[in-house]
Amino acid sequence: MNVAIFSGELSGDLIGGALAVELRRLCGDVEMWGLGSASMRAAGVELIADSASWGAIGVVESLSKYPHLKFSVMPRVEAGLRDRRPDVVVLIDFGAFNVPVARRAKAAGLKVLYYFPPGTWRRAGAQGAEVARLADRLAVPFTFSEERYRALGANVTTVGHPIVERVRPTLSKAEFCARFGMDPNRAIIGLLPGSRRSEVRDLMPTLLDSSRLICEGSRDAQFVVSVAPSISAEMVADFLSQRKELFARVREIWHELSEEAEDRVWRRITRTASGVLARPRRMLVTSAGVLVPERDLDRELDARRRSEKIRSRTDVPPTVLAKGLTYDIMAHSDVLLVCSGTATLEAALVGTPMVVMYRGSRLMELEFRLRGGMRRVEHIGLPNLLAQRRIVPELIQRQATPAAIAENALRLLNDLPTRHRTREDLNAVREMLGPPGASERTARMVLDLAAGSNGQAS
Repeated sequence: MNVAIFSGELSGDLIGGALAVELRRLCGDVEMWGLGSASMRAAGVELIADSASWGAIGVVESLSKYPHLKFSVMPRVEAGLRDRRPDVVVLIDFGAFNVPVARRAKAAGLKVLYYFPPGTWRRAGAQGAEVARLADRLAVPFTFSEERYRALGANVTTVGHPIVERVRPTLSKAEFCARFGMDPNRAIIGLLPGSRRSEVRDLMPTLLDSSRLICEGSRDAQFVVSVAPSISAEMVADFLSQRKELFARVREIWHELSEEAEDRVWRRITRTASGVLARPRRMLVTSAGVLVPERDLDRELDARRRSEKIRSRTDVPPTVLAKGLTYDIMAHSDVLLVCSGTATLEAALVGTPMVVMYRGSRLMELEFRLRGGMRRVEHIGLPNLLAQRRIVPELIQRQATPAAIAENALRLLNDLPTRHRTREDLNAVREMLGPPGASERTARMVLDLAAGSNGQAS
């Protein structure tokens, strides 16, 4: 059997990878190829193009991706559909690209299953009518999606959300805290600045400034930054090491470390930071857990000795970096500061109160204002979208100031009734995502479609 799977950005790649694993389990003799990235590649899908850098927010970012997708990727897709003639074409989200692919697939007489079709989050309206006409089957995560698409004439099945299958912490809280030298009895604030370089660039400085303000209201707070697989941990570390007050905090540590102690510190970094260091470079973990290049430290300390302007040891909150442990951060934090996106739904699954935010470039800010800002949409956080009300705070663009972030975070941290109510609301969102097994149910739909059956999923 030959199956083509076309996904777009990171979330689609994860969904496609899980689907490919189930297809391989259910049907060993299956050839899979298409568009995706690391997750689909690891699942044995032959990639004709890597989608890792395709994610875009808004018209401005999308326009920058268009020429590559239109003139480089689409011709490869068309050639594959023509020459390989897959038994089923599986499309995952990414409507701006995948709807045109659906048109081409149907024109070629191929069977199409759209997994997470455009408009999945909508409860009313005719958006997706063309998809309902083009696709032989639709697999949707929510019952309200099924109702809307069925009204548009689609052959649609609710399979649940595959995110339920993958959000699982790997460490206990004690193990997590021990790995990074954190105190399990003190508040932990998780910072999730996003999976795109532009998101980290635009949001990380604001998150760091907000962490200082949070510490003024909760002096025992500790901070951990989740570094997405698509982001270099050194990029995030640079934001921390650029804060000049940091170097005053490590002055005594650096000069008191013996050679043996330095070796221990280095071994601990390389052993426990889950790939934090992308290249071998001698660095120091401060008492706050921040990675500092030795040459930067020495240069700054020399300047500090000359100026004798040493700041307070409380200027930089305890902050550590963790790569590859996103779900552990979500599970073991008391409050999360999360970039709007799939991560907000993952956090809802573990029930951790969060502040959802988004800050983009100046061009994105201009686009946001020209398009009417929040007048055009009630919510951007996925938990709020599903609940159809504001159950976690949202701060968008200019609203996402350090003061506003800190105020909302401290309310979730210190106001116990608010924390309890938020957790209950997030548990209700969790129930809307359905039971585990979405990937298997969708894989069976693919096999049924390939065999000529157009019935409901098993």
